[in-house]
Amino acid sequence: MTSTAAMEAGSASVERLLAAAAATMEKARYCWAMTVAEDGSVNARPMGPQKSLASEDPFGILFLTRRGSRKALEIGRTGRLSVVYQHDADDCYVTLIGRGVVIADRGLLRARWQPAWNQFFPAGADDETSIFVQLVADRIELWVRGVTPEPFGTRGSIMERGPGQPWRLVQG
Repeated sequence: MTSTAAMEAGSASVERLLAAAAATMEKARYCWAMTVAEDGSVNARPMGPQKSLASEDPFGILFLTRRGSRKALEIGRTGRLSVVYQHDADDCYVTLIGRGVVIADRGLLRARWQPAWNQFFPAGADDETSIFVQLVADRIELWVRGVTPEPFGTRGSIMERGPGQPWRLVQG
């Protein structure tokens, strides 16, 4: 296989994996957001991610949280966030690993506000304690039956990207 053919095959594989990751994320009702505590341990909590708009990076996930929450403080301290999606019916999971960013932009909060959030923030999008946390993924690890290597479950596929760079297959 020529190097051009190998690059095209690798690109097709990356596109197939990205599509499988996005489909898994779309099907999962909740995900687990994980941050690093001061003592180096991991804190995990279930979250309801805000879906990305079609014009946005599908792997740039937003979560609503409270300023001063443990997750916001840990992300502010480390700048890192990992999120895991699992969909049992399809026997698949996706882990997104990357930079965590705290966003207190009232305009963005108003534009994305969902009425169900008023139970947690009675003042709505104008509640000064409400913020978004955004994951900017630079690594994706996944198992998706029929997409990732067989025998299924022995190793996942891993993709990485640098800032402004396309995804590339690291293991797969």
